[in-house]
Amino acid sequence: MKTYYLLLFTLIAFACQRSSDQLTGPELIQKSIEFHDPNKIWPGLKATFSFMDSLPAPRESRVYAVSFENNLSKMVYRNQDLNYIVWNDSVQVFEGKIEPERAIRMRNYYTYLWGLPMKLNDPGTQIDQKVGKEELNGKRYSVARVTYEKDIWYFYIDPETFQMEAYKFYQDEPNQRGEIIYLDGVVLYQGLRIPAERSWFRTENGAFLGTDQLIGIQ
Repeated sequence: MKTYYLLLFTLIAFACQRSSDQLTGPELIQKSIEFHDPNKIWPGLKATFSFMDSLPAPRESRVYAVSFENNLSKMVYRNQDLNYIVWNDSVQVFEGKIEPERAIRMRNYYTYLWGLPMKLNDPGTQIDQKVGKEELNGKRYSVARVTYEKDIWYFYIDPETFQMEAYKFYQDEPNQRGEIIYLDGVVLYQGLRIPAERSWFRTENGAFLGTDQLIGIQ
């Protein structure tokens, strides 16, 4: 009887592994979205993220906050020198100086990076059907490839839990010019799992670019 249950367990485990291996790129991304946002709150999220970054010298580190109202395409940015709001394509600066075009780019930047992998559900996102396999820092990942007009992105996803643990993008893939970002830890908010820390490096030479730490969400 023990041999029977052991064999059954092995077959089930093998079937689950085969199922994971046979996912398409869009299916892999969807599994990762289900891990990070099981309650589907990101599209309507209204919350404030508090950050602290650590940058290589001579750049100074910062503490800042970003408030999102995703259903309104609205973001408010605050630090000790700068405070502005972006609402759709309108910009209002309350303190400091920033060009409207840059403020909109920053809204898109924060919303995209901190909204991964959920933002990969956006219309027009081109996810390759084929899932790659790649080892990163001694761990083997399922890798989804996403192409944009100017960049090519790779998302490294744990094949068992479907947690996204790294991603990289190339501005010039033939010459391996781009950045790789390692994710560490999780901040929980209403079931939402957001990476607690992101560390940035250049892909072509390994140069350290900085670390973003998510202090909390409220």
